[in-house]
Amino acid sequence: MLTRRRNGFTLIEMLIAITLLGVMVTLLFGSLRIAAQSWHSGETKIDQVNRKAVVYQFFKHHLGSARPLPEFTATDRDETQNNTDQVPLKLSFQGLPQSLRFVAALPAASARKGLQVFAIEPARDRPSTLTVKLTPYRQPLDAEPEPVVLLDEVQNFRISYFGAKNPNAGDPPGWQDDWLDAERLPNLVKIHIALNDGSFWPDMIFPLRIDATPLVGDIVGQQVPPNEDAN
Repeated sequence: MLTRRRNGFTLIEMLIAITLLGVMVTLLFGSLRIAAQSWHSGETKIDQVNRKAVVYQFFKHHLGSARPLPEFTATDRDETQNNTDQVPLKLSFQGLPQSLRFVAALPAASARKGLQVFAIEPARDRPSTLTVKLTPYRQPLDAEPEPVVLLDEVQNFRISYFGAKNPNAGDPPGWQDDWLDAERLPNLVKIHIALNDGSFWPDMIFPLRIDATPLVGDIVGQQVPPNEDAN
């Protein structure tokens, strides 16, 4: 008795093959979706770390090298350039809980030369955006400089200052919410930043490398132009 040759697949075999193919495709697309989510999550984490690193390095290099220079006008200079007394002047370093102004020098490779006044504060029209504005220290301005975005999506920004504002008056050192009308720079500046995404960002504490009090005698000679020295 001859056995009949089977041609093709039976219906049940086709259904099983299609089912297995569907399962494989589902698993494949699921794996691709998980891989894409992992890639996106990894990129997000890298972006967060990079943003935080940039902000940290900004404060470390510029705030850490803040200069104890005075803040006074040309009229004040004319009145004090002949004064030989070493009288303390108002510091250009002025700190509030949510804003900070100080003088520091940019790197030599920067397009801006010389000392710059750094003004750091949230944007007035966008409180969640932290900005920095640079103006030349004690030089005339052709136009008001535009602030540059330092960080977006900020939920909370707070600054604290450690030190004694007026040690000659017996002020004890400690953490303070502002640093105004002080005789010297603070020893430490603590910056707290919380982002809208809730990612962990520990408080940043920066020591100020230059610790001194501005004196009239130290600054007058630097600010008088050469042609005035000759007179």
